[in-house]
Amino acid sequence: MSIRLNDDAMRQFRVAKVFQETDEHKLSLDFSPDGRRLLSCDHSALSVFSSTRQTELCQVHMHHYLPEVACFAQQDTRALHSTSKYDYAIRCLDLETRHCVRVFSGHSKSVHRLASQPGNENVFVSVGRDDHVYVWDFRSSTHVHHMKKLQGPLCAFDPAGLVLATSTDTERIEIHDVRMLGEQPCLKFVYQVNDKAKWTQLQFAPNGKTMLLSTDHSWCFSVSAFDGTFQQSFTGYSNQLRQPLDATYTPDSQFILSGADEGRIHIWRADDGYPVAVLKGNNVGPVRCLRFNPQATMFVSSDLLLAFWMPMANGVYDWVERLPPGETVSFKDEEDVEKEEEPSKSPIAMQQPLVDMSLIRSRLYRKRSRSQVPIVDLTKPPDKKDTLEEGEITED
Repeated sequence: MSIRLNDDAMRQFRVAKVFQETDEHKLSLDFSPDGRRLLSCDHSALSVFSSTRQTELCQVHMHHYLPEVACFAQQDTRALHSTSKYDYAIRCLDLETRHCVRVFSGHSKSVHRLASQPGNENVFVSVGRDDHVYVWDFRSSTHVHHMKKLQGPLCAFDPAGLVLATSTDTERIEIHDVRMLGEQPCLKFVYQVNDKAKWTQLQFAPNGKTMLLSTDHSWCFSVSAFDGTFQQSFTGYSNQLRQPLDATYTPDSQFILSGADEGRIHIWRADDGYPVAVLKGNNVGPVRCLRFNPQATMFVSSDLLLAFWMPMANGVYDWVERLPPGETVSFKDEEDVEKEEEPSKSPIAMQQPLVDMSLIRSRLYRKRSRSQVPIVDLTKPPDKKDTLEEGEITED
């Protein structure tokens, strides 16, 4: 049995365990494909945790490399990490022997994005501050593809690993067929955005229907993965220092979570942008890293602390039967399959975030008797009786 995620279930997440294995801010988090292991990266160390037991399995010191990002490669026995101290190469670390087994050189500045291709344990992509994107294969001595003419690029594989999306600045997204990376992109979406927010994260929804773009402002938004049209904006959280705060989908693509200032995590419905809740846990600074487990009902957040979040043990939930081994859910219906069309040359109009930031900042610095968006205070046990209206959470 597993929990069916709905508004009530999302409001009942609580911090189950907290770690502070180093004194550094966490820079990236990554779950293994089976969700059993979590990889945490900061400048001083790579740490691997068991998601099921919520214990630290190993830690590898990284003072000689100062990595900024890391991800699992070839299941969960090896990890890729960037370097920024002596060179900008990508190194592959065997987590069992603690030895470097491969070095991938090519970037002239530090790498800030790494992503493995779903369904292919040998291929991964890297994005550097030199505005170059490289596609690598463990079976090749050099990169297999190189994208140059980009500005502030981001990239993401779709859940099936069939296409690679790249972005340029805050104006264009290109969709590439991974089998024909040397050819022109299959689709190209051009956007007209008046807001000065910089795109900081690009990701596909687990069902492959939408893409989510995070910004260094106080909003993120989703677009269609088929035609690039604007879908929904998610606003109302604070990001005063304009940091690249992570956002993440739930595995069923129903909800979006985003980190915010003062350790807050905002949750919205993905389809209509309705604010479901604001969770407040042990993190005290901005929640920069946030990941939902791809196979389990749990997620992790981090600043200096690494917090594991799980639903309350005594909560009331809807339960569903787990799928038999080998059986999967088909997310794409026949009516959703669209024929490829010529890319539109006219910019796609984007909605502006409907949020008054001055008002939000003032509210964050004074005691509120009642919040328009529910906030969960985890420092005190929840009341046994729930007499609140739907979508409302008390604030002590």
